Amino acid sequence: MKTMLCIHLIPIITEKIMGLEITSGMLAEFKGSEPEAYNAYKKIFQNINVVLATNNLEPHNEPEEMENEALQFGGFPYSFLHHLRRFLAHAWENEDEENWKPKPFSQNEDPGVDSVLEDHYSYMESHLLTHSDAEGFYLPVKMPEVLFDIEEARVPGAMIGSSYSLLEELKGLTKYLGIELDDNNDIMNVQQLNEIIQKNGDFWIEILVCASLIDAAKFSINNNTAILFN
Repeated sequence: MKTMLCIHLIPIITEKIMGLEITSGMLAEFKGSEPEAYNAYKKIFQNINVVLATNNLEPHNEPEEMENEALQFGGFPYSFLHHLRRFLAHAWENEDEENWKPKPFSQNEDPGVDSVLEDHYSYMESHLLTHSDAEGFYLPVKMPEVLFDIEEARVPGAMIGSSYSLLEELKGLTKYLGIELDDNNDIMNVQQLNEIIQKNGDFWIEILVCASLIDAAKFSINNNTAILFN
């Protein structure tokens, strides 16, 4: 399986705690090697296409063969995702402030218990926010809103986001986190970011998760594969 651009940082974390795993291209990975998992995912993607059709969207054809290896990374705590979500909520809350600069949050604060974040959760406009912490899918499909499964077509996590929308939301955070992207959305300052993460510098968790999800969204779009939270 493929490892990500800056995901060699994650073993520092996974030695301490296991948590959220993010994959893409697993249907192709399971075909011929794990028939039970392959059949289970085939059924899930059938249900996903029922949800897409219900919302007047074209079906997603998940590849069963790939030139590239499947993507798999993670193991960081679920709370890390909450750190990035809180950061996004505060960035959006201050989007009209031209000179706004983020200030580090107190380490004693629970990132999931934040009034600004709770407000933005209620709007249900964000593909990063409106998604399960531990399971669910992002599809390489352009859709303005997150989709929800239906009784006759259940999907793990219940919510289906767009890899395109996720990538755009993440790119909007890069200027605040010091993540430099080129025209192909490749991260250019990996070494600098590595140093911040390894030293537990300001916003190191947000940088780690944002960079990881940028790479996952790119992989999803480039290979037409769904992102899976697991």
